Amino acid sequence: MRQWAQNLFQIMKMFAPGELIITFDDSITDDMDNDSSNEALEHLLTRNMKGQVTGISFPEKLIMISNHQIYADWIYIWFLAYLSKAHGALKIMLKHSLSQVPIYGIKLEHDKDNIVNNLETAKKRGRPLWLVLFPEGTVISDDTRQKSKNFAAKLHMDDYKFTLLPRTTGLLLCKHTLGDSVEWLYDLTVGYPGIEPGQNPEDVMTMKRIFCEGNGPHEIHIHMRRYRLKDLPTDTEHFTRWLLDRWTEKDKRLVYFNEHGKFPEESDIESDRIYNGRTVKIPIQLKNTLRECYGYLLYLLIYIPIIYAILHIMRFAYTTIVQSL
Repeated sequence: MRQWAQNLFQIMKMFAPGELIITFDDSITDDMDNDSSNEALEHLLTRNMKGQVTGISFPEKLIMISNHQIYADWIYIWFLAYLSKAHGALKIMLKHSLSQVPIYGIKLEHDKDNIVNNLETAKKRGRPLWLVLFPEGTVISDDTRQKSKNFAAKLHMDDYKFTLLPRTTGLLLCKHTLGDSVEWLYDLTVGYPGIEPGQNPEDVMTMKRIFCEGNGPHEIHIHMRRYRLKDLPTDTEHFTRWLLDRWTEKDKRLVYFNEHGKFPEESDIESDRIYNGRTVKIPIQLKNTLRECYGYLLYLLIYIPIIYAILHIMRFAYTTIVQSL
């Protein structure tokens, strides 16, 4: 899966180049002993000789949630995992229609046992795990917007403007199943410039437009914060309220983004700068294209002469034996 991801990122660079503009909330570093939060953040970042961020340190195991704007959201989150060398550990709960990535399933009433079994296996193996969920369940469309409005009416609240109301079932199930094997939940808010008020993001940035027409988002804005899982509510009622509060914050953040082209917590980054305060700009590209994307071909070229020599020796030995009989 790592090789598949690396090839995908190279395709993105060629046909849909873009940059992640990531703003780190203070919660990302609040458990680190440093004089300042910016200094603590630097300990999580890896930079090259030019000062560009080429890596971000994350825990080996985590749950990550995000709003769901377009079907390509998972690609940019996968690249986040790549920056932490964890792109081989990604598990995503998505619609079955997006079967290009590892799927646990979305219809929990049918797939609950399958989800639990997979998570239990991952927990027992003790391997790295990035479990990514989109609590909205799908992207915004005219149909899903109406469903969100109906759901909001049931809860006696207003519907959101730039997100759909989240569902808690899948996230709470994963939280309970993984237990204390995962310490942190990372909460992402993702925004794309160029979406006019009233437009559905997926109608503007379809997979076809991104990969076939090269008309993908050139900037992917991400606001990131985190929560310690053991501090979150465990019962359905209070956990639902907690998640709705987070989505209310997201929607307000996206309202601001729609008006100003950036998140309220985001520092301005000029075209010739790569970071400012707790906001960094990272191009979507491999660290070493030749080694990471074509390395297996180079290994194959090395072994071809060896395989040819072995076959030649075997053929010579076979011929010698036959002639001696």
